[in-house]
Amino acid sequence: MNQIITEIAHAKINFTLSVGNKRSDGYHDIDSIMHSISLADTITLKKSNVLTLSIIHGSAPKGKENLMFQAAELFFEKTGLSGGVHMTLDKRIPSEAGMGGGSSDAAAVLRGLNRLYDTNVSRETLAAWSAPLGADIPFCVMEGAARCQGIGEKITSLTPWEGLPLVIVRPNVSVSTGKAYHQLDQLAVKPANTTDACEKALAERNRDHLASSLSNDFEAGLFPLEPILQDTSSYLRKQNRPALMTGSGSAFFLLAKDRADQKQLAKQIRETKPDWFVAEARTVGK
Repeated sequence: MNQIITEIAHAKINFTLSVGNKRSDGYHDIDSIMHSISLADTITLKKSNVLTLSIIHGSAPKGKENLMFQAAELFFEKTGLSGGVHMTLDKRIPSEAGMGGGSSDAAAVLRGLNRLYDTNVSRETLAAWSAPLGADIPFCVMEGAARCQGIGEKITSLTPWEGLPLVIVRPNVSVSTGKAYHQLDQLAVKPANTTDACEKALAERNRDHLASSLSNDFEAGLFPLEPILQDTSSYLRKQNRPALMTGSGSAFFLLAKDRADQKQLAKQIRETKPDWFVAEARTVGK
């Protein structure tokens, strides 16, 4: 029987993102609170003799440069299984947005292959396997909420705060992650790390404290270089809602008061900024 496995690849946002100095291996240590959100890609997996990928909606690399391919190869290498998989991708998370779109797809492939081949590998082990593929992938394997340190591979799971209403926006600009880190390295003074305060706010379910703890070092590094990002941030903050760029950009999230406020904000932004990506979302657990 040709079993088909479906996996949901949730996007992530960073409530905080503090970036340390460049390490000798070229990477940067981070300290970040990440949370999964409802905006997601959908991936299906079906056993095959080879590795193939079909993109049925949206845009993504089609060959081996796609992290889904690399994740599948990693799974078969680590488990010692021979075989393959036909993968389909329904892409809804915007690319180059700082939302872990490619990382979440790779994570979904690992989780899905684990189910498809009945290998019963723990999520923690899958996350550890995935670290060399990309810094966000271990979190995307685990999902929910977590404090991520090291280059992102050191994960401390937190209790998710599910159901926070968000409006996701992405202006029509792409940001290279490498360029973003380079700009951060030029800063004489790094912003304060608010991750401890954010973790406490999450634990206490305190919206005011969560709002005041939102921070992303990349804003200080990139806004002078990319005026559209500065303009986007200014526009969003005029809505008098907590707003922050996620990851290394170029997406932002607004924290709405409730579902009605979320719908009104999204409608208003779509009308005034028709060329932006705008989506309603909420925080989700595992």
